[in-house]
Amino acid sequence: MVNMPIECVICGTNKKPSLMISIDTCEDCGDKNRHCDNCGANRLAKIWSNGACPECASEPIPATARVRVSNSKPSIIDTLTTLGWILFAMTGLSGLFLLNQDGGGILGVSIVIAGVFQLSIFLGFSAIIDQLYKINVNTSKPDKSDS
Repeated sequence: MVNMPIECVICGTNKKPSLMISIDTCEDCGDKNRHCDNCGANRLAKIWSNGACPECASEPIPATARVRVSNSKPSIIDTLTTLGWILFAMTGLSGLFLLNQDGGGILGVSIVIAGVFQLSIFLGFSAIIDQLYKINVNTSKPDKSDS
């Protein structure tokens, strides 16, 4: 069985279970004050019993509920898509302009084809990044078993 890192609720770093003094606090933060959202008490982290507040004894938040879920996709996806369309529009208009000039027919067609290739490359990169992001989100869900 793999020992998954646990996030400390005070410092927010992921630590090995051997470096934790309780289910949600690392050894480094044991002498720091911890705030209870339920009763508002501030007490030393090392006196909290398995994540429960010593004042009100409120139950700790389960680790699965503490996972931060972000449903927004990375901004690079939209940036690459927009850049691809802008470059396509610029090369397409340049190609059409050259098509209307004397002797620029082949060059104009070549520039339009180059714009199509640029668009497909940028849309392809954004699709790859989107798929990698979806894979990352799906594999980091807490409901996966360790086996």
